[in-house]
Amino acid sequence: MKAIIVLFLVIAGLGIWFYVDPDARRQWLAATPLVSSAEMTTVYKWRDDKGNWQITDTPPSDGIDFETLTYQSDTNVMPLVPKDKLESSQD
Repeated sequence: MKAIIVLFLVIAGLGIWFYVDPDARRQWLAATPLVSSAEMTTVYKWRDDKGNWQITDTPPSDGIDFETLTYQSDTNVMPLVPKDKLESSQD
């Protein structure tokens, strides 16, 4: 019975610690096989013939200059749609 109580207290303590310090939870999970390695996403960014920014997961046609951007799913954030693109789509 004492072993069950001690086990419960240890699990509750870890739960509280992970709740209070989420970075500790992420570090612990990263060191275990419970979480797969972060996925990499490649996107292509270029301006179309009207001057609007395009961001897609496939490269543009031949002859168009583009930039290749790579994002890691657990650390990076995908870029926002440019403000001028948002304004023109709301019209």
